[in-house]
Amino acid sequence: MGDEQDWVSDMTQRRGRISVLFGLVLAAAGCGGMALGVGGLPRGYDLLFSPSAHAFRFAESPEPVRRGIKSERFELRDGDCGGSDCANPRYRAEIQDTSPRARINQDIWYGWSFRNQTIPDFTTANSLRIVVGQWKLAGATPPAFRLIQLGKNEGNWRTCDIEVCRRTNDTRTDVAIQLSDMAQTLGWDAAKNDGYICKLFSMADARNEWQDITLNTNFGTGPDGYLRVWVNGEMKCDYRGQVVASGIAQTDARPNVRRGIFSSYTKRWDDTQGGAPKPTLIAYYDEFAVGTSREAVDVRLREAAGDRPEN
Repeated sequence: MGDEQDWVSDMTQRRGRISVLFGLVLAAAGCGGMALGVGGLPRGYDLLFSPSAHAFRFAESPEPVRRGIKSERFELRDGDCGGSDCANPRYRAEIQDTSPRARINQDIWYGWSFRNQTIPDFTTANSLRIVVGQWKLAGATPPAFRLIQLGKNEGNWRTCDIEVCRRTNDTRTDVAIQLSDMAQTLGWDAAKNDGYICKLFSMADARNEWQDITLNTNFGTGPDGYLRVWVNGEMKCDYRGQVVASGIAQTDARPNVRRGIFSSYTKRWDDTQGGAPKPTLIAYYDEFAVGTSREAVDVRLREAAGDRPEN
C-alpha cells in the first residue's frame, strides 16, 4: 500500500472528459482521434482517460453475455493512456457513472457480473495492480473501496487484525476488496492488511464462468458502517465498521462507481520485466444494477424471479 497514487482531481477529471468529447468531434469529422466502439456508452456514463477506440464497446453472442443480448467489453493495451494517466505509472479502459445515486451514510445495493478473458495471474513483483471496480469519492480523495487483483501471496491474510480483515489461508483467490480511503487516510499498515479486508474470487475462475457479484454498503463514516459482498450467492465479505475516513465525507459528496480495467500502478512490471510489453487485457461486465434491496440487484435472484435483463 502507498506505492501508487491512482486518483485524480475534479479539474483533471473534467479535462479528461473534455478530451474524450473533443476526440469524438474529431472522429466524426474524419480527423482521427478517439472514437467510441459500436453502440456508444451505457446511458449515464462517460469514459475516463480511455482514449482508444478499443477501450469499450458492447458485445453480443458468441462473445460472453451473462443475460439478455448484450454485455460490456473492455480492452486495455500496452501504451493506452489519457489525461494525467500518461504522466503517471497507470493506464485504463474505464467508464464512470455521471449521476451517482450513492450517498454517504445511506444504504445502497449494487449487483453485476464479471467475466475475465485475458487478465493473467501476477506475482507480487510484476503485478499491474488491476482494479476491476472502484467507488470514488470527490477530488483527490482515494476510492472508498475498490476490487483489486493482488499478486500471488500478496497481503497479510493469515495474521491481520480480525476487526478489519477476514483471515484466510487461501492463496489462489487473487481479487480482493480494499478500503482504500481508510487505509491511506489512517495510515493502515500490514497489521491491518493495508486495507484489504476480504478475498472475493480468482481471475482464473472468472475465465471459466461469470462471477455474479452483489455488494451492499452505507459508505459509513462511523462504527455503524458496513460493507458486504456476495459472489455467486456465497457471502465473501461481512465487514462491520467505518468505511469512509476522509474529510470529504462531511460534504454532500456522492460516491461514483467506475468499472472496466484500470492498471493502477505499472512500476512493478516496468522494474522487473526488462522492457517487455504489457499483456493485452480484456474483460466483460453485464447486468450492472443499483437499487435499494438485494432482490433489486442480485443477478441470480433477478434471474430466478424472471425479471428482465438489464441489456
